[in-house]
Amino acid sequence: MVLLKKLNPRKDVTKKYKKWMNDKEVHKFSAQKLKKHTLSTISKYVNSMNSSKNEILLGIFIKIDNKLSHIGNIKIGPINFFYKTAYISYFIGEKNLWKKGYGTQAIKEAIKIAKKKKIRKLKAGFVEINPGSKRVLEKNGFKKEGTLKSEEEHNKKRYNAYIYGKAL
Repeated sequence: MVLLKKLNPRKDVTKKYKKWMNDKEVHKFSAQKLKKHTLSTISKYVNSMNSSKNEILLGIFIKIDNKLSHIGNIKIGPINFFYKTAYISYFIGEKNLWKKGYGTQAIKEAIKIAKKKKIRKLKAGFVEINPGSKRVLEKNGFKKEGTLKSEEEHNKKRYNAYIYGKAL
């Protein structure tokens, strides 16, 4: 069972979180890998997201040994309030918990939150060499809406990126 909750910069920004943010494998398909993260920069980011009017950053938590454990993040935004659309992005930082369904559950919970915020459509993107994201999105009813040809470079090779969407 996954719980999504607003991150507390003092309690939730930990050495473990910093390790995820600087782990090239965790962020190999994300622009996050282009930056060096510190506890200070992560705290500033969490604070800015917590005060944002058009982005919602939530921690992904599960119970381990009867205690809530932060295992990743999910973000809804930016939100376009005129069109009632938003992007969704996510990661599971704990690599030993990959392929256990937590990303799928987190998106399912984020969809509920988006509906409460009157968002009518969610969009997400991923690169073709990331089949895990494709599975997570498809399990939540997202459908392919577009292909960005030769959009991203990984290991000196160009790959397509896909845009998936889901009407709520």
